[in-house]
Amino acid sequence: MISFHFDRTDLLTWLILVLVVILLLVQVWLTLRNDSLTTQRRSVRLTLNVLLWLVLLGYVLQPVWTVTASSTHALLAGEDVPGTFRQKISDSLKVRQVVTARTFNSERFDSVTLVGQDFPPELLSRLSRQVVRWIPYYAPDQMQAVRWKSIVQKGEMQQVVGSLQSSQKQRIKLMYGGRTLDSLNLPKGFTSFSLQFPAFTLGRTEAELVLDQTTLDTIRFFTRPMKSLTYQFILGTPDFESRTLADWLGKNGNSVQITATLSKDVSNQLTINRASKKPDVIVTDPTNAGNVVVKRAIAEGKSVLFINLTNPEADCRLINKALGSNLQVRKVSNEPLVPVSEGLNALPFSIVPTVAQAVIPGYPVVVQQVSGKVGVSLLNETFPLKLSGDSLAYNRVWNAILAQLQPSAINSADIEAPVFAGFREAVHVNNVPARPSIIQLGNDTVQMSYSPINPLSAEGKFKISKAGWMPVLDSLATYAEGNGLPAIAQSRLVRAYAMAHALDQSGRTAVSRVTENHLPDWVWLVVFIVCLSGLWVEPKLG
Repeated sequence: MISFHFDRTDLLTWLILVLVVILLLVQVWLTLRNDSLTTQRRSVRLTLNVLLWLVLLGYVLQPVWTVTASSTHALLAGEDVPGTFRQKISDSLKVRQVVTARTFNSERFDSVTLVGQDFPPELLSRLSRQVVRWIPYYAPDQMQAVRWKSIVQKGEMQQVVGSLQSSQKQRIKLMYGGRTLDSLNLPKGFTSFSLQFPAFTLGRTEAELVLDQTTLDTIRFFTRPMKSLTYQFILGTPDFESRTLADWLGKNGNSVQITATLSKDVSNQLTINRASKKPDVIVTDPTNAGNVVVKRAIAEGKSVLFINLTNPEADCRLINKALGSNLQVRKVSNEPLVPVSEGLNALPFSIVPTVAQAVIPGYPVVVQQVSGKVGVSLLNETFPLKLSGDSLAYNRVWNAILAQLQPSAINSADIEAPVFAGFREAVHVNNVPARPSIIQLGNDTVQMSYSPINPLSAEGKFKISKAGWMPVLDSLATYAEGNGLPAIAQSRLVRAYAMAHALDQSGRTAVSRVTENHLPDWVWLVVFIVCLSGLWVEPKLG
């Protein structure tokens, strides 16, 4: 459909139009009164003059016409995507237009399929009117996802979970100071992995995630110390296992009280690092499950650890009856002991997981939350590790077990790593007696939202402006990765954009476009020159 840019309210436009009409009349009059022209020459000159006049009239009115164009779709590939993968996706989706960030023109396309994740934020911002979908791409042996705890307590299990496309059968491992903390054999193809180890350092810690001989990532986290507690050992008779554990706890700054019953009316007490408060954790054996001190401790929300089991099935029934727990075990071997690790054995039973239980990773030890915490260890004896000189292994075992029995720390914070500078991240704080409405994380002031169920638990969002370690709640810290957009950060950016864009374009489909077209000025100039040349040449041909 053709229309004209003609402003009927503009006097100048009407004046120009009248002058153009007068020009036509003058051209026709001059041509018709020229008696020297033959009829054929007069017709040619008249035609050329009328043609010039039509061109001039068209330039004044500026005709425009609309064109309905079909919707167009493009495959926009990131710089990280190889040509073979682009072609594979293009053939699969039957998309002929394949462009890159450098050649993309957002005005030409109504819908876009993003392939890969190497897209600058400014490019994504130009896709506001397009229908967008995303197909991620990861190179072989490149991390597709990874996460771990940014802040852990000493002895707590640090778990690194991730996924990648393995190019072959190979081994992935966590390394610290040249020592392997945990490792796993990966099959060829897409695979997920989970590596874990008890945190044994204090403060800022760095470990390496290594695939074969290539370092994939640096695992940075902060380890806070275990709070010094008061332990009470209630024993039927003294034994070397509990005595070794009590000495180890005392040397690590804890207060320890040992009560051993030598006979019916005779008991013996020994105190290490005397403390006046009630015990936080009681260590005893199943025969004392009904002890008044043990039952009172559970009722007050404290922790009780049962060691030195002899018949786990009967012992668990006794503990369950006395303390209201639901501990269950299953026999797995007819041997008297089964190996757990080098130099460490356990009774031939396994834990049957039930509700509200936490099994200590790597060890046959379970902790169940009732009013307090009830822990049961199926380990046989751990003191041989100490006697053999393997103090690191002994420390690792008991740090992992006792970390689960610790009371909730005051002002503790949970942040999932990796944290990226420039991205909004979540922080969860627990056991915050002061209930502040805002907390300070580095240079960022974080607004906290408290849980309606647990008034001492809150969460908030924060953003770190630059890479490096950032203080959290004064005594803790977290590490922010650089904002150079590594593959995982790029993937998070594009995924967040695609999800937000999907909400905005809900119900929207790619539709036909109507565009308005007009002749450019250079076309008018060429036509004018051709017409004038015709009028100049015509007399000379006569």
